[in-house]
Amino acid sequence: MISLTKGAFTVVEKEGVKVAEVKKSDDVALECTLQDLTVEQPATLEKVLAKLEKYGGCIVKNYLPLETVDRILADVEEYIDQDKDFEGTFLPRQTRTVPGMCKKSAVTTEEFVCHPLNLAVSDALLGKENCFWIGDEVVTGYSAPQHNSCITFKIGPGAPDQVLHRDDMLHHNIRKHMDVYEYGTETALGSVLALSNTSKANGATRFVPGSHLWSHMRKPTASEAVYAEMSKGDCFFMLASCYHGGSANTTEDEYRTQVILFMTQGILRQEENIMVGTPVEYFKSLSVTALKTLGLSLSYPFLGMVDGYDGLRTFKPEHYEKRKNDDPYTSVYPGVLV
Repeated sequence: MISLTKGAFTVVEKEGVKVAEVKKSDDVALECTLQDLTVEQPATLEKVLAKLEKYGGCIVKNYLPLETVDRILADVEEYIDQDKDFEGTFLPRQTRTVPGMCKKSAVTTEEFVCHPLNLAVSDALLGKENCFWIGDEVVTGYSAPQHNSCITFKIGPGAPDQVLHRDDMLHHNIRKHMDVYEYGTETALGSVLALSNTSKANGATRFVPGSHLWSHMRKPTASEAVYAEMSKGDCFFMLASCYHGGSANTTEDEYRTQVILFMTQGILRQEENIMVGTPVEYFKSLSVTALKTLGLSLSYPFLGMVDGYDGLRTFKPEHYEKRKNDDPYTSVYPGVLV
């Protein structure tokens, strides 16, 4: 194993408790308003990229027609009431989810995931072209961005703030301080479609502007976040290297519903796709070790989920039940800035 944590923190014992000491960083957050984050119409690739370079996020008004949003909502409603309150600590208990939207809603896939602006922004940030010697020829190859996840989140009254986090932790991406944003450092791009009006009161996404330029262990504070308030049909683009999180729903009867898409680099996949056309019963016949080696269990913390769960839940339910409460992290310490 190659550990990427060496030197990032120091474990010490204080009053009988082991804590992780992290050196304070000089990285600063940017002050901005919703107007600063909002792209002027007509929204173009160049305008979106300019906002992302500076702030790490931006809002595009009227991204999808309301008629299309209502069609997505109709697909969501088929599944959302089948879910139950979230079990765990990463999301508030009052959260209902519909994972795997791209296999449950064709309109989500065709109109949201394949939206021309999403494809263009994803290509600019995540697309890769390289050159190689193959025999006596120099050839070039292009890897297009791909879908990483697409999940609907419905947050109900009484939900507390979600913890601030970076979504590129899934890919173990190591950030460095940047004075100016450097293309090629991103592993994923998020786009958040408002399926309802979102406000600070009902749980709009909190977002820390400029945190995509921070060093890896710079800790965000709640006061540095702004609220990505949107009207139904608006979209919030966000680099996965930015700190963000859902906010508390302090209303009595409002629900905040958003579908969140993440695109990722096309190279973050296996060379052989052995999943398509392979009967589930074949995988069930294999050992847990074999399933893990084939990539059919989680890459911690959250990569490789099947409808929100470790794939082993499908193939080896008895093993999953014994291990489902295992911590997805190799270590957890209270953090202290020094």
